[in-house]
Amino acid sequence: MRQGVPGLVWSLLIVFASGLVGCMLVFAAEASLSKAVLVGVFTSSLTLALLTVRELDFPFESALRLSSRDFNETLKKVDRLIAAAQPQGSRASE
Repeated sequence: MRQGVPGLVWSLLIVFASGLVGCMLVFAAEASLSKAVLVGVFTSSLTLALLTVRELDFPFESALRLSSRDFNETLKKVDRLIAAAQPQGSRASE
């Protein structure tokens, strides 16, 4: 089963991000270096946020592919740490 962010939500995210960048460009019409840097940083931040949502949407299928083995190994390590942190008396009762 493939689940993720629906296409309509992606469309809205991209439209709103484009609208925000457009507003930044309109209000920064009087060209100066500081305004250009502001618009560039803002646009980069929005782009990075959208790419992060995309990558986290399908962690097992994207370019930064994670295997389920990695998650299983981490779960085992966390279980061992939790077991080691429990007092002696509580482990005996399990």
